[in-house]
Amino acid sequence: MSMDRASGDSALAEAMAWLLRLQATPQDGALRAEWTAWQARDQANRDAWQRAEQAWTLLGEVPPAFAARWEAPGLPPGLARRPLRRRRLVLGGAAVAASALLAVTSPGARSWWRREQATGTAETRRLVLDDGTTVHLAPRSAIAADDSPGDRRVVLLRGEAFFEVTPDTARRFIVTAAGLEVTVIGTAFDLRLGEAQLDVAVQHGRVRLAYSTATPPVVAELGGGERMTIRRADGAARRGRLPPAEVAAWRDGLLFVEDTTVAEVVETLQDYHPGWIVLRDPALAARRVTGSYDLRDIGRALAALVQPAGGRVRTLTRLVFVLTAGT
Repeated sequence: MSMDRASGDSALAEAMAWLLRLQATPQDGALRAEWTAWQARDQANRDAWQRAEQAWTLLGEVPPAFAARWEAPGLPPGLARRPLRRRRLVLGGAAVAASALLAVTSPGARSWWRREQATGTAETRRLVLDDGTTVHLAPRSAIAADDSPGDRRVVLLRGEAFFEVTPDTARRFIVTAAGLEVTVIGTAFDLRLGEAQLDVAVQHGRVRLAYSTATPPVVAELGGGERMTIRRADGAARRGRLPPAEVAAWRDGLLFVEDTTVAEVVETLQDYHPGWIVLRDPALAARRVTGSYDLRDIGRALAALVQPAGGRVRTLTRLVFVLTAGT
């Protein structure tokens, strides 16, 4: 990447960070003065602000998560009326201020920023626990480990993780996530905590699942090459098989999905993209797909995802992709 291009992306990230900060405290005169000074400091900042306004115009067409009751003169059109859904804003690079805001306002984000056990956008990490178990964290994921005597316990706080568990017949290894408990002695398995569902896939060995949030609870055992998806809203479970080599394929830059909605795939791809993916069409979002997608090229992955369904990808900048139904 050239220095000019990198600087432009950095300025755009800063501009989007200003959008979030001004949205959060629209009546803060001191903040507005800082924003004005930031624009006056450099032509690149003013150009980035214009690009951010364009991005906001597109993002403003996404239904807001809540209604605001204020108007802020001087902000981009629609900013005072259409607050951005925070879960679609994944900021990186120079957008430190916006990231800090997210960390303060979201309990889930607070766990994300525990850097010793968490990852950021498009970042993976390999951790080795005290018992020798290896944990591979996918992007935007976080875990907390309990090192007290007795059972070995890990909580998946956000995102996805692949566990290669060191066998220990005297101490069970238990991973919990949003009411789901996965118990093993020695095995390798992947666990994803999504907004709508939980996904477990076993590479080898066996695991026992117990989802206590459902009524009645969901209880099952999975072996190598088996997977289970549990819908968080009602506990509806779907069991299936997959080649063991495809378990946690994200570690090799690939995403395999089966009978999954476009919206759910976009949710996963967003973790690998340090920008914005906007899915504007409800019918397109609900389409179910089966396929393989390249996590190393998000633009290509999005095209492969929506084109078979008649959708198209509009690239506003390297940071913003907008998915729409075909015309």
